[in-house]
Amino acid sequence: MKKPAPRGRPIDLTRISRWARDFAGYRYPVTDHRIELWLRQFSRGDHDLAARMLDCVDFVTVQQMAAAFKAALASLPGWNINPQRRRGKWRFASFSSSAGESGDPMLWQFRIANGLGNNRYNELFIYKRDLLSAGLGVNDTVVFVDDFAGTGEQACWAWSNSIQELLPEEPNVYLVLVAASTAARDKIRAETKLTVTPYITLASKDDVFSPQCAHFTGQEKSTLLSYCLKANRRSPRGHGDCGFVIVFAHRCPNNSIPILHMRHGRWEGLFPRHD
Repeated sequence: MKKPAPRGRPIDLTRISRWARDFAGYRYPVTDHRIELWLRQFSRGDHDLAARMLDCVDFVTVQQMAAAFKAALASLPGWNINPQRRRGKWRFASFSSSAGESGDPMLWQFRIANGLGNNRYNELFIYKRDLLSAGLGVNDTVVFVDDFAGTGEQACWAWSNSIQELLPEEPNVYLVLVAASTAARDKIRAETKLTVTPYITLASKDDVFSPQCAHFTGQEKSTLLSYCLKANRRSPRGHGDCGFVIVFAHRCPNNSIPILHMRHGRWEGLFPRHD
């Protein structure tokens, strides 16, 4: 979570334009006009609080995701782009549970970021369903790719219900993520044999409602929660009560607070998850 501006900072064209620049590249364009409309959903006395919350948003660009994937692969033991210098067989797969989920485009970005776009690298990339027939052993490596783990529940479910049985010879298995919470990382490590390698780690202080978040007072957090309840009464703190304010260029995770992404008759988020 980024540090917000001091309380009372004017919400002028300069500040609004800076937000628009910072959030440029989101799949649903964030313009000056949309920012102004978003702010108007708050009572006038709460505009400063809404603006400071917007200051805190961690917006992860496509370029930052590419840097994350490049750094992640470079850190894995035994990898080399030259197959003669590589330890064992390597396979890369999307961590998506079904077609069309976030892991699919992330795998493509991972491939391009690491200079593996040429057809000669095709054999390295595999569908999850083909892992069993790949015959991977203890000296081999599987790298799953996705964008985010907020609670770790989905990763643990996928491991116990499908992935584990596809890797009976127990190769080295990594889960490369752009970002993960410490809770998700620790849960996945404890309940699976996946080695989690997030580029960005979100801690308790990144939960806007946590006592460890020092950017807002208790009263300010209560006020933010009241707006989050308006945006999503079922999960006002975000999925899993994560309370995050992270946004990826391709999509805002539902673990982030709903005033950022919910879109319905009572609320219009700046970063809608669906068109």
